Amino acid sequence: MKLVKPALLATALCLSGTAAGAQAVHCHITFAGATRTFVVEPAASIAGPVAPLLEGASFSLVVANRLPPAPGAGVTVSTYGIFSGEPYLLHQAFYLPNAAHTGPHGFTGLQVIREPLRHHEIAYWCERPTP
Repeated sequence: MKLVKPALLATALCLSGTAAGAQAVHCHITFAGATRTFVVEPAASIAGPVAPLLEGASFSLVVANRLPPAPGAGVTVSTYGIFSGEPYLLHQAFYLPNAAHTGPHGFTGLQVIREPLRHHEIAYWCERPTP
């Protein structure tokens, strides 16, 4: 029987955790009476700003899916309101790379954000589909 060195075992566990976390995220977004599903692929590093999944006159929604061990690993969802052409942060949520799928609305739960000036709403929920 061959013994595995602790450092080698830790490296193997980290790599298997990265492989498990290397999964696309499906985000379901409802705005202006329509629901769309976007696939957000994982990225080891994200240089520069992330392009919005949805951008309109009153909202912008940005989702980043970062792989461990990158800083900020996991899923970040940022919702911006737009006023006079400039974005301002309304809501931001961070989810761990291994966040559990715990209900009908994925690992994020159903999130509803209301823009305070025009009272428009945007709703989203994200999931990691089963392979």
